[in-house]
Amino acid sequence: MNNKLECFSKKEKLSVLNIGAGKLEPLQIDANSKFLVNLDNMYSCDNMSEQGDVEKEHRKWIVSDDWINKKMFCNSDIFEFLNSYLCRFDRIIMYRFLEHIEFVQIPYFLYLLSTTLEIGGIVDVIVPNYKLLGEMLIKERVFGNINFEADNILLTTELLNEPNCPHASIWTLDRAYYFFHLEKRFNIIAYDENFSFDGRNIYLRFVAERVA
Repeated sequence: MNNKLECFSKKEKLSVLNIGAGKLEPLQIDANSKFLVNLDNMYSCDNMSEQGDVEKEHRKWIVSDDWINKKMFCNSDIFEFLNSYLCRFDRIIMYRFLEHIEFVQIPYFLYLLSTTLEIGGIVDVIVPNYKLLGEMLIKERVFGNINFEADNILLTTELLNEPNCPHASIWTLDRAYYFFHLEKRFNIIAYDENFSFDGRNIYLRFVAERVA
């Protein structure tokens, strides 16, 4: 990764949408005034806000100089959220989420991302790098390999995931460039093809800036 993301993260006032957040916090954010929306369908009612309430608080935060940090949780459907949310974010985070979007929906999903992001804003993505996973399969030894069980869990999880939440699109750096540059709305400005995350080093991390 280059330092363009690090420079961006030092912006004094930063609005962030964390998609498929679960319990994961965004990386490399050091903002004095941050509005963070964690979006995931796993959140329970006791810590969840409706989308309309999130947007109301977002509008207050935009015009206020007194708010330091605000964190909200919402479990709206991601397509409905992006399609109807009227405020724009400075950054959108997607860690281990994009691979769950069906490949036929990718162009429309990226369009929705662009409409929810400020010009000059960025999308920070972490996905399984299928090139690394493919290399693992090619080099795999099943018999006589004492690490086979652990490797099999990693490969099966990252290639397929659970049946109730399958992986539905394949990502490599070339594919990221293809899809994010296709409609000329984004430009990839940084990447790491061997990114370690959550104890595994088979991830691709890339950062795309909205340019149109």
